[in-house]
Amino acid sequence: MGRRDPLDLDEFHDLTEADELRRQLSDIHAKLRKAKNRNEALVEATIEGARDAMRALGPMPKIPKPRAGNRKGKPEAALWHLTDWQGSKITTSYNSQVMRERILRFCDTAERLTEIQRSHHPVDECVILFGGDMVEGLFNYPSQPFEIDATLFEQFSQAARLEAEVVRRALATYPKVKVVQEWGNHGRVGSKRAAVPRADNFDRMTYELARGIVGEQPRLDWKDSEEDIHWFEIGNYRALLIHGDEIGRNGAASINTLVKYVTQLKAGAYDKPFTDVYAGHLHSHRDIELPDGGSYFQTGSPESDNRYARDSMAATSGSTQRLHFVDPAKGRVTAQYKVDLS
Repeated sequence: MGRRDPLDLDEFHDLTEADELRRQLSDIHAKLRKAKNRNEALVEATIEGARDAMRALGPMPKIPKPRAGNRKGKPEAALWHLTDWQGSKITTSYNSQVMRERILRFCDTAERLTEIQRSHHPVDECVILFGGDMVEGLFNYPSQPFEIDATLFEQFSQAARLEAEVVRRALATYPKVKVVQEWGNHGRVGSKRAAVPRADNFDRMTYELARGIVGEQPRLDWKDSEEDIHWFEIGNYRALLIHGDEIGRNGAASINTLVKYVTQLKAGAYDKPFTDVYAGHLHSHRDIELPDGGSYFQTGSPESDNRYARDSMAATSGSTQRLHFVDPAKGRVTAQYKVDLS
């Protein structure tokens, strides 16, 4: 039996450091698993609790069928971009009740403008874009718990009911409705972007609950998705839905930064062709023409008098949401409205 060489001191230190790194890595994995399980339990408990509350309300009334409109002219589709509701946020002119009143005012306006559009075109389809930050949240900044009028559970339930009401209003106006959904930064389950998976988000939970409230409807296309960027099409019209916090530092981006981001997506960073991008986040309404064609449509918020949005993100466009009409055959926007809700 051969004699084993004595272990070199440097080699001993290397082995000791490797063991310590392995131990630390094992501890990190254990903590990550524990955090993931805790977040999943929180998400499931919240959704189930909200479902129980919704069941207690009883069955929803039947959705009336939309009336037949003009059949002359080229068909068009309506596009409702609803984003950054910041549900339960309190300012000098905004709270949960004001949010509800303003969103229903948007529905009223969209229905009236649809009837005007129908005098020249059949408008049988509506695509609703829910753009994220539908709830104000609880984990974004230290003073946030003092600037809301509802608990996180109440925010979640209120937003879901209002989203369901919006979809029901659309189903009563258009023969065919599709919902595309995105989540924002205020719905994060945690204070840091990387703390939990992006898809574990209270916005996404409100959509799931709202979908359950509306129920199975043969004229409704509404599917969940874990994608960060949501691609959709209306005939030959192809576009993206994002929240907007993905761009720039802390989501505050210059026009050049926005254009650069979209140009990179079109150059191959995104694998599907598109013309336009719909975004929110900055609480201001603006349309930016892209150098290679198409537009970056940034939609405002129903919220008003948000000091942070005004000072940090120059959001000064008032309380607004967006309505477009689209020509599916030509693949372009034919009419657009900045809907004032104040």
